[in-house]
Amino acid sequence: MRCNRGRIYIPLFLVIVFSGCSTTSLFTPYPMQMQTIKQLVETRQYAQAQDILSQYDNSPDKILYLMERGRISQIANDYEASIDDFKRVISAFEQNEEKAVISLSDSASETTALLLSDNAIPYQGESYERVFVHQFQAMNYLFSGDYNAALVEVRRANLEQELALERYEQEISEAVKTQEKLSSASYGSLKSVPTMTRISGKVKNSFQNAYTFYVSGLIYEAQGEENDAYIDYKKALEIFPDNIYLQQDVLRLARQLDLWSNQEYPSKHTSVPGTLPPGVNEGELVVLFEQGFAPVKSEITIPLFINNHTEQLISYPVYRSQWQADVPLSVSLDSNQKIGDTQPIVYVESLAAKALEEHFPAIMARQMLRFAAKRAFSRQAQKHLGEQAELAVDIFNFITERADRRSWLSLPNRVQILRSHLPTGTHKLYFSTGEAKHALEIQLLSNRITLVRIILTEGIFHTNSIIINPATATGVRKRMARGSKL
Repeated sequence: MRCNRGRIYIPLFLVIVFSGCSTTSLFTPYPMQMQTIKQLVETRQYAQAQDILSQYDNSPDKILYLMERGRISQIANDYEASIDDFKRVISAFEQNEEKAVISLSDSASETTALLLSDNAIPYQGESYERVFVHQFQAMNYLFSGDYNAALVEVRRANLEQELALERYEQEISEAVKTQEKLSSASYGSLKSVPTMTRISGKVKNSFQNAYTFYVSGLIYEAQGEENDAYIDYKKALEIFPDNIYLQQDVLRLARQLDLWSNQEYPSKHTSVPGTLPPGVNEGELVVLFEQGFAPVKSEITIPLFINNHTEQLISYPVYRSQWQADVPLSVSLDSNQKIGDTQPIVYVESLAAKALEEHFPAIMARQMLRFAAKRAFSRQAQKHLGEQAELAVDIFNFITERADRRSWLSLPNRVQILRSHLPTGTHKLYFSTGEAKHALEIQLLSNRITLVRIILTEGIFHTNSIIINPATATGVRKRMARGSKL
């Protein structure tokens, strides 16, 4: 009877396990899947990249693939397609929240994840990725001329950051308790990757994004919502206090809204240039410079010992990229007049590394449970079917032990901004990072913002520009700004 029960257990186990394999990056790490996609984008073969990603429309990991395709469509200036994809992503977010997908209610993926790896859990999106979805959707609407829809999305992006902060605070104590239960050796493995901790140390948490606040402020300001713009510029400045363009925007609107306070803005700030609005014959140039692709997770494998014997190997994700100095984009007017250099406003690599750090206690807790489950199954195989079955299970466990390396890889690695007043008229802008150069003709109108978006991947510029038309502006309303402490 024991042998018969064993013959039942093994196939049943395999049915449960492989029922979830099609949903995962178990046997082909996600970064390898995306390598071809990124190469196509770098050579401006956007349609081919979109076609490949379309194969995963019905995948349980569709959120991840839709985010990638939505971003690539946006890089290609195909805003209609990007809007559709991000709508589907947002809808999936809402459905998952209602169903609480990552819970015991999804027994198939939970069981598969317990016996295989975290790759078996359908991808849900990190908090910083969810914020970017709403921000990029707002930018889609902005470049499509739908300002009202853009305003809706920036509000949702800001709300997403607030909700993420609440979740983060609630999870802190739980994470500490989980960490205390883990072996010091296993948790210390993360600390043994100093490059990752140096990168994650650039941010306080993984979801507050100055770039999102800046784009939000830009849209608010263009639509005459100067009070709301002022608040979001201030939030961005709190995250990147040394960014001169953020300083200028905050001081300029503080003056304009009569919110000036010597206590909040000491005399040292009064010398910051560019705090006055543009003149009658001037327009505003805003450059958004998105650099590279988001970092890729690597895998670390360590042995677990019991009674001085290696019982099993476990794998977990890390970021190994080295911190690099900022490379600004130099912007010149008509080839002979330098406007200035861009300055950083978000390090996506830092948000990603911090997110992984925040999740690490839970990752290791699942690994301990997985280790116990695999060890028990191996012993059951030996008990009921003999040593050859035990060996087969051990080999299977070894093959399927893979770290979850999924993340939104077409996001930029870093973003920088520039803002300046320039004479109205048609101009040719010249952009240079030293190695990569590009020229773009733009038009500047009085009392208008000309927004230029530069996406640079492996020396290739992907560009677009728009004159933001504040036709629905309601004018300056000198009421107390929401959240203002003045």
